[in-house]
Amino acid sequence: MSFSNEQIQAINHINGPAMVLAGPGSGKTTVITQRLLNLLSLDIPSEDILVITFTKDAAQEMETRFNKLAKEKGREGHRITFGTFHSVFFFILRLRYNLSFKNIISDRTKVRILRELTMQEHIDSSYDMDFFRLLLSEISKFKSLGKNTSGFTSKLIDTDKFLRIIEQYRQELRTQRLVDFDDMLLLCHELFLREPGELRKWQKKYRFILVDEFQDISPVQYEIVKMLAAPENNLFIVGDDDQSIYRFRGAEPSIMLGFGKDYPDAKQIFLSNNYRSRQEIVNFAKKVISHNKQRFSKDIRAVNGPGGVTLCYRTKDPLNEYLQVLENIKKELGTGVPPEEIAVLFRTELLVHPLLTELSKLQIPYTLKNKVKNIYDSSTARDIISYIKLSLNMGSRADFLRIMNKPLRYISRKALDHRDMSFDKLKRYYSSSSEMLYRIDLLMRDLTAIRRLPTVAAIIYIRKKIGYDRFIEDNARENHINPENVNAIMDEIETSSRHISDKKEWLDFVENYGEELAKKQDGSDKGIHLMTFHGSKGLEFDIVHLVDINETIVPYRKAVSKEDIEEERRGFYVAITRARKELHIYFTDQRYSKNCSPSRFLLEAMK
Repeated sequence: MSFSNEQIQAINHINGPAMVLAGPGSGKTTVITQRLLNLLSLDIPSEDILVITFTKDAAQEMETRFNKLAKEKGREGHRITFGTFHSVFFFILRLRYNLSFKNIISDRTKVRILRELTMQEHIDSSYDMDFFRLLLSEISKFKSLGKNTSGFTSKLIDTDKFLRIIEQYRQELRTQRLVDFDDMLLLCHELFLREPGELRKWQKKYRFILVDEFQDISPVQYEIVKMLAAPENNLFIVGDDDQSIYRFRGAEPSIMLGFGKDYPDAKQIFLSNNYRSRQEIVNFAKKVISHNKQRFSKDIRAVNGPGGVTLCYRTKDPLNEYLQVLENIKKELGTGVPPEEIAVLFRTELLVHPLLTELSKLQIPYTLKNKVKNIYDSSTARDIISYIKLSLNMGSRADFLRIMNKPLRYISRKALDHRDMSFDKLKRYYSSSSEMLYRIDLLMRDLTAIRRLPTVAAIIYIRKKIGYDRFIEDNARENHINPENVNAIMDEIETSSRHISDKKEWLDFVENYGEELAKKQDGSDKGIHLMTFHGSKGLEFDIVHLVDINETIVPYRKAVSKEDIEEERRGFYVAITRARKELHIYFTDQRYSKNCSPSRFLLEAMK
């Protein structure tokens, strides 16, 4: 196997700090495994070497790749430690504090504790199906800051409420002697600060430290790594600042940019060859990322030369956009491209639901990497479903209880003490109140109107005429929940209903949708790959389709600061650089009946 001059420099580096800037498709894993083999060839004990990455899968893949190489070179039986930050630091804590895996809090217990704490703060999370996932993400980011949390602001709920919740959450974990993944880092950091002897023991054990995907490191992780690497500082970091896309998890890209200041004698190596993508795709990606200011300047070369395809498609609306995507995919499959070499990437999971429906109708096999939630399991969707069932005389007492005060009609549960719900009984209960009788008659007229409308018009009627949108927006604001999250769910439900005008058929579709979704998330790699920009990191395909590349989506509407915009641009760059041969990009003129424009990132690349 031949290596470039830059790869040889990285492979042969032994002592002292080094930073390897490894762009997309630069042969990073090959360089890492070859360097590890080189260390062993110099009689450095394998147990002195620590390799850290960010995910269990990445650590296992790295270890597998190295074991295969070591076997080929007759270097089996090594004892190099491969692990994630959390696994390595928890191993240290286990030995010091006699912990076991039983002390690691489960996701279910986290949610249970947080549900109780948010209820104490009078926060209603029922209108946001991702509320606790987002809250846990904010808690993780807060903890990753270590002691530098003074300027922290919650983007999900009132900051004062957030601070009270996290303090009570941490107290509950201490009481139950439980730790979460972020505590593993904080406790390890505190241990090394409090017990220098314990730190020296681990410094002597791990004399050579290699950190992969260094651009994703958080302040706390970096502090611990620096402590472990001292005093010899045999710290070898590999990453790409242009692919730092996890600030929402606490990653801080400025750490990699400032590595040379922390280690003035560090060797810097840039792997400039891209062995993955054709020149046209590399050039497109370079134009996009060059607009970021906080980055290392690079000149990436496409080893495979020209011959790639980069195409953009402008469509009227998402429905026509997805039809264009499907038409292109059918052509690709028709020319013999394996479905596993085709990927459709999207900014957020919410965007993919209409496409899943169309792929299923056409019997095109697909697989989902990300855990895509069933949008029809959300509280708002269940409300809409109850309205439609009641309009068709298919609703139950539970359906009526669900929507009778959405929006508020002041109907009491006492009025429905009887098992069978009927409007005649309800009107008899309120026979002495002309105002309540008027409200009940109005609801009955609304249900009659819904019954006469096709599905999408019925949903719009519920949202606008009945006032459901206004109700959930007011409720969200009262509970310090971003109403945009709720509206986004409603918009997707409305859009996905356009292809089924018959409401009974739509209800059948909703019922079957969850089962179909579960089948596609069984871990199989068979079929076209559908995933988020973030989920695609580290992967590559012959053909990549990027959908919904519009402003407010890419970059996301919540991205306001310069740092946020640069991170969004890096996410788009990651998505672009997954493609080997063809890149197809789609944007629309309208979305949810509103005019929209192509992403500024797309315009930057086309200048």
